[in-house]
Amino acid sequence: MTPPGWIVLSVRIYDALLVLYPAEFRREYRSLMVQVFRDMTRERYRTEGLMGAVFWWSATLLDLTLTVIEQRRKVRLEMSKSTFVQLAGIFLVLGGALSGLAAFSQLQPDDHYTYYGIYQLLMWLYAPGYLLLGLGCIGLGLREDQASGTAARWLLIGVGIGALGMAVGVVATSLNDDLWNLWMGATIIHVVALTVFGLVHLRRPTLPIFRALPLMMASGWLFIWSGLPERLFQSMPQIGANALIFLLFLGVGLGWLGIGLAVQRQRADSALATA
Repeated sequence: MTPPGWIVLSVRIYDALLVLYPAEFRREYRSLMVQVFRDMTRERYRTEGLMGAVFWWSATLLDLTLTVIEQRRKVRLEMSKSTFVQLAGIFLVLGGALSGLAAFSQLQPDDHYTYYGIYQLLMWLYAPGYLLLGLGCIGLGLREDQASGTAARWLLIGVGIGALGMAVGVVATSLNDDLWNLWMGATIIHVVALTVFGLVHLRRPTLPIFRALPLMMASGWLFIWSGLPERLFQSMPQIGANALIFLLFLGVGLGWLGIGLAVQRQRADSALATA
């Protein structure tokens, strides 16, 4: 029997993730690992249904993360904290750009309970976008020259953790609508942390940006949650509310992109000053 398309896609994603292992390890074990993953995914789906396959995926990702760290430590190639921090601006630029492109999914006519066609493809861009934003925010929180030891430091890390959870939620929801609460819970963490960080940043800026920008980005999320876009256009076609939501999501994506560019510019200026 031909396996469902999402199983084939899952195997390809898993195979791509194996690039995280050292080259020598991949040459020896890659084909066997892919075969075991394919067989186990099919077996879990056959015996336990979609939820069983999703839990298997989650366990596999955890195991992959731990074994990648172990193998990388063996060959002394793990990324240093300083390198990770230096990449924070780039992560934010790329994540903001992908999130901005994904915002175009909100222009789909009618309601947004499900997405289709090009709008579905655009919606999937949120997964890598949130992943990169999460890494970028955590990198900002770990910068020793910015908000070190302050509430802002931990709030930025909280914003990043929420974004990483949102990336997982996008993938999980695409597999099963019942997992939508995972995406929503992570979004609440992200937005609450961003809101509080925005308030702190108003009083004591810790990033090289317009001090109200983080709070403005959080306000965009809160405005969408309030349901006001739909209420403002309740006597007009749904496309009006969709266009407003698109602009808000686009603004948030561009905001992160701008923060990333500002961080990169500050880093370049610091490098010139010390040269």
